[in-house]
Parts: sequence; C-alpha cells; structure tokens
Amino acid sequence: MKNVIKRATWIAFCIFTASLFFTSATMAGQAEKSVSVPKLEHYEDKAIGFSIDYDADKLTKEMGDFGPFVFRRTSAEGLPSVGITARPYPSGTPLKDTASMVSRSLPKMMPDCLIHNVINQQLIDLKDGSKANYFEILMNVGGSELISAFVTAQKNDRLIVFGAADNQDETMENLTAMVKSLRLDVEVDEAAMMARGFAKDGKFVRTNSPAFTLNYPKAFQNKALESYQIFRAGIPQGVPSMAMFISRLQIGEDINMQLKKLAEAYADGLKLVGSNIKIVSQNPITTYREFDAYQIQIAWRFRGTDPLRTVVHIIAKENKAIQLAGHTLYDIEKLTDIFQTINLNP
Repeated sequence: MKNVIKRATWIAFCIFTASLFFTSATMAGQAEKSVSVPKLEHYEDKAIGFSIDYDADKLTKEMGDFGPFVFRRTSAEGLPSVGITARPYPSGTPLKDTASMVSRSLPKMMPDCLIHNVINQQLIDLKDGSKANYFEILMNVGGSELISAFVTAQKNDRLIVFGAADNQDETMENLTAMVKSLRLDVEVDEAAMMARGFAKDGKFVRTNSPAFTLNYPKAFQNKALESYQIFRAGIPQGVPSMAMFISRLQIGEDINMQLKKLAEAYADGLKLVGSNIKIVSQNPITTYREFDAYQIQIAWRFRGTDPLRTVVHIIAKENKAIQLAGHTLYDIEKLTDIFQTINLNP
C-alpha cells in the first residue's frame, strides 16, 4: 500500500502541465487536532528562482529530480511528501483556473484516483508579494484517503507548482505552512540553469555530468517535460518533435548491451500511448566517435492517429546514457541531423 500511495502522490504533483498540465479549514468529518510547529528547513533553487521551507523532521528522504520535478522529499514511510514542478506556463490560462485543471487531470492519469473535492481555493499573496493560487484536494487513491495542499504561481514564463500530501488522519495545517512558504524573489543564476540543462534560441546547454550542448531548430518551441526528460521541444502543430533523457549505466557491465536494452525499453514504452509498434532497425552506431552509441528506428501509431516514425540515439558518457528521441511523419534524417549537432566535449 505504501508504494501505491507514494506513486499516486508523485503523479499528482506532475499532472498539471504534463499533458496540457490557506486560510486552512478543518475538513468535514475530521476531528480537530493539536498541531505542533514543525522544524522548517530552507531550500533555494537559483536555476529557476524560488525558495521554500519544508518540514525537515518528517521529510527525511530526498528523492532527486524526476521529469518536471526540481525538488522532492518524502518521509521514510512515503507520506507526508512534497514536490515542486516547473514547466512552461500554459498560454492564456488564468492562475485561478489551475485548481480545476489539476482536479480534472488526476483521474485521467490515475484510473484508481477519485477526486472528492477541491476546497479552500483562493488567490493569495506570498510572503514576497507574488500572486499565487492556493487550493486543497481531497481524494481517494487505490482505496487510501489522502489530503493535499497546492500553491501555483508564475515565475517568468514558468508555472511553479508546489504540492504537499499526507494521509487523511493527519492535519492540513503543516501542508499549508509548507506550500505557502514559496517565494519567487530569488535571483536566477545562469550557471545554475546550465548545470541542470537550459534551452534557448535553438541551443541546449548542460554543464553537469554528462555535459554537452546541442543545436535544434529555432522553430521548435519548448514543451512541458515528462518523466525523466531534461529537454522537450517541437513545432507548435506537434511533430516533428524531440526529447532528451539522462539515465544511469551500470559500471562493469557491457555498455553496448545496456544501450540495446534501453533502446528496446523505449520501444516497449510506446505501447502505453500507441499501437502497431514495429522496430524497423536497431544497431550500434559510430556517429559519435569515441563515445559508444546505439540507434533504434520505430514505426507506430500514436493513439490511432497518423503513422509516426521515431528514431532514438543513445550515447554513453561518464557512466550515463544520453538518450535523444525524435518523432516525425516523414524522413528521420532531419531528426538525426539535429542529433549530430551534439557536442560531447564542450
């Protein structure tokens, strides 16, 4: 059950922009409890430009970055947990509408999720004066009743979503205190942005290991990240598009075999969103000189629409795999031309 709760909680925080994406009151039917003041620890993110405070006594386990997550912590038991996502702000969406978009998206992403209510929604001023939308969601996930608190806010062209969740027999006050601690007055540091990976005006730069740069068409627009992605972009109409991932390789094991398994795992994963999946070809490639690499080409249909062609290059560097994946209706050569702009020795 703990695994179900943890999985559901983190998916809940991802949902808002992935596919598109307090004065606190005592919940109905919940007995009032005495609330101890938590020990709040400060966290600052200079790559995006925000800071938060979290309950350091309970949230002892750091989960690391994952897809759109820039911060995640949980207790040893899985709950409570907190997560922060940062994605492109959905054009034309008023801040007040983010609560209803979250609540509508949750059951689509988690069939075993039942939304009871969105309550206590209000536009608030954060401590630094920034505008934010605060709301609480009561839900059942896999038979477990959860409470959650969210704050959504805009920083430059990004939507920041800070969420906290716990079992229903706990109090909302601690969750509220954490999410309302969000501040957006942290100055963005360019070096911190590039360490994680930053794309602008047709160039992606990453200075953390594995460091590399890549050029992409300026006609491509940045899109909301999905699980494990560090970059995703494409034309506004959909395809062609591309994404990049970083995954770990096992030291001491055959590199080419690991790259092959990653390629086949990618093809297998397409079954979750498509049909008629056929591996056209797969083989090691020498495109990237001293760096071991592997290519797979896949033909498939995305949810019954037009047939797509996908090409994936997986490159080994510093015990990690850089995965470049592109989708098109036509010739994959335009995608592989983009892939080959990568500079692995920046």
